Amino acid sequence: MSLHAAAETPFSSSHTPQFPAGSGQVPDAMANTQLSFGSFFTSNKTIDVGLEGYWGPVTSTLDWCEENYIVNYYLAEYWNSLSNLVYIVLPLVGLRSCVALEAEPRYYLSYVALMLVGVGSFLFHGTLTFFTQLLDEVPMMAATCIFLYAHMQMFNKKTSYAAITALALTFFVTSGSYIILKTPIVFQMSFITLAALQLAVAVNNIGILRLTDKPAANTVSRIATASVTAMVVAFVVWNLDQAHCGTLQEKRREIGYPFRVGLELHALWHLFSGYGGYAAVVGSQYCRLKVLGRSDVRVALRGWILPVIALNKSKTA
Repeated sequence: MSLHAAAETPFSSSHTPQFPAGSGQVPDAMANTQLSFGSFFTSNKTIDVGLEGYWGPVTSTLDWCEENYIVNYYLAEYWNSLSNLVYIVLPLVGLRSCVALEAEPRYYLSYVALMLVGVGSFLFHGTLTFFTQLLDEVPMMAATCIFLYAHMQMFNKKTSYAAITALALTFFVTSGSYIILKTPIVFQMSFITLAALQLAVAVNNIGILRLTDKPAANTVSRIATASVTAMVVAFVVWNLDQAHCGTLQEKRREIGYPFRVGLELHALWHLFSGYGGYAAVVGSQYCRLKVLGRSDVRVALRGWILPVIALNKSKTA
C-alpha cells in the first residue's frame, strides 16, 4: 500500500516512492550498505520518502526518516538540518572558554571539530548527496581521533608525535576506505571502536585523578555521566527512528504541526549527541587543567544543564 506525501506539504500531494520498514529508506541498491546498530524491533508500516526538491535525487547511501522536502524546497530534511545548530552553538561557548583559559591547541581543535561535524551534517541532511554525506561523517571520525588523543595524553606534558601519527593513520585509512568503497559498515565499526576506547581511557583518567584530587575527579565524573547519559539517549532515539519509521511518520501526520516536530527522532539524536559531545570535551579539558595544577578554574552550570569552565572569581579585600 502506498501513502501520499504528508498533508502539511505546500508543494505537492502526489504519490511518492514507498519502501518497506527496515530498508534504510534509501531509494536504490545502496540501501544494503546501511547498518542499524541495536534496532530493537521493526515496524511493518510502509515508509514515505517525501518529495523531490532543489538538490534532485538522493545520492547519499543513507536517507533518514524525515520525509524529504515537505517543509522547505531547498532543504531535504528540514528539522534534521536545523537541529545541527547545537553542534555549532555549544562549541562556540567552548571556544570562548578556551580563550579565557588560554587553553592548549588540542581543545581548540576539539571544539572546532565538533563545529565541522555540525556544518557537515547540516549540509548532508539539507541535500542528501554522497559528497555532503562525507562532509558529515568524515569530520565525526576526525573529532573522535582528536578527543582520543586528548584523553591518551592527559598526564603527559610533551606532545606525543607517535600518538598523533597513529591516530592520523587510523583516520586516513578508515576515511579513505569509506570514500572508495562507499561501505558505511567499515566506517561505523571504526567509529564505535574509537568511541569505546575513548570512554575507557576517560574512565581510567578519572580514577588516576581521584588519587590526587578527589573533588576535581568527582566534578569530571559528573560531567562524564551527563555526557554518556546524553549519548545513550541519543543512541536509543537514533535506533527508534530507524526501526519504527513508518509508524512515526503515520503519527506525525495525525498530530500535525507544531507537535509533530517532537517525533522527528533523528533531530533529537542531534540535540542529545551534540550536548554529549560538548560535555565530553568540557570534562576532558577540566581534567587536564587540574592535572596541570590549575587552581584558578571551576566548572559552572549555565541554565542548570550546560557545564562551562570558567576562571574563579577574584577575591577582593
